[in-house]
Amino acid sequence: KGAFMVSGEDIRRSDARRRLKRNLRKSVPLYFLIALPVVWYIIFCYVPMAGISIAFKDYNAYVGIWDSPWCEDPFYWFKVFWNTKGFWDALRNTVVVGAVNTVVCFVVPVVLALMFNEMRAVMYKKTLQCVSYMPYFVSTIALVSIFRVMFGMQDGVVNNLIAACGGDRINFIDEPSCFIPIYVGLNIWKGAGWGTIIYTAAMAGIDMQLYEAADIEGAGRFAKIRFITLPSLAPTLVVMMILAVPGFLGGDFETVLLLQTAGNRSVSEILATYIYRFGIGESQQYEMTTAIGLCTSILNLLVIFGANEIARRFSEYSLF
Repeated sequence: KGAFMVSGEDIRRSDARRRLKRNLRKSVPLYFLIALPVVWYIIFCYVPMAGISIAFKDYNAYVGIWDSPWCEDPFYWFKVFWNTKGFWDALRNTVVVGAVNTVVCFVVPVVLALMFNEMRAVMYKKTLQCVSYMPYFVSTIALVSIFRVMFGMQDGVVNNLIAACGGDRINFIDEPSCFIPIYVGLNIWKGAGWGTIIYTAAMAGIDMQLYEAADIEGAGRFAKIRFITLPSLAPTLVVMMILAVPGFLGGDFETVLLLQTAGNRSVSEILATYIYRFGIGESQQYEMTTAIGLCTSILNLLVIFGANEIARRFSEYSLF
């Protein structure tokens, strides 16, 4: 008789297995839908990680990665770039350019989204939103070309206005002091409008009764932004800031490379362009530039964990 007794725990496990199988069968189309992106990430993001071993080898392109001999000192190439002056200059430029760009390009979309949210003329608001989104869909090469035409030394619109007012023409493109404002301005023009989308969506979820109660209490627009809108946006702001912080080390390689000239290289040479120039362009020092890329990736990982920990300690929200 005891052989046929079934406990309640066995019944619950059996029901759980049946529910799991049923859910798996129902979700088969979703698994097929996500399969292609997963395969793409595996092939193009994870498989190439095997190339990290170049940083520890005396790489020979003719024999390939696997047949190239290992260095006697595993950290030889790390010591090489560590003692290279150009690396430290590129690192300094990366931190300065990236920090300014990260802070400004984080604040501007928030302010722009708040301005859109306060607009009462719906048609005007929608028109401005569409206009602000447009540069995001234009290629970076086209945007940089437009900036080069606008700030050109001879026929640039800005210099023509300066000359018409009696001033001297300024070589904005080659002037080192002008690189960061032009670079940040280009990124604002391209991404500020698109960056407002997530904040606009977050503000759409705020309970309107809070604003109605504030109106009854006589609160003005700035008071409602300060005490209702911004606190409600806090979770979104924290997450977006954590995701934005590591970007200051990566830099916008394509934009910087297109804006870079021999005149402004002292300011515009960031790690991404330094790796490109010495790894693929001039010297083809694959081992050293791979070592730099590996260190940058590790540092980015530490930065995002650090930013998340700081957000967790000083606020109620964090990414993980």
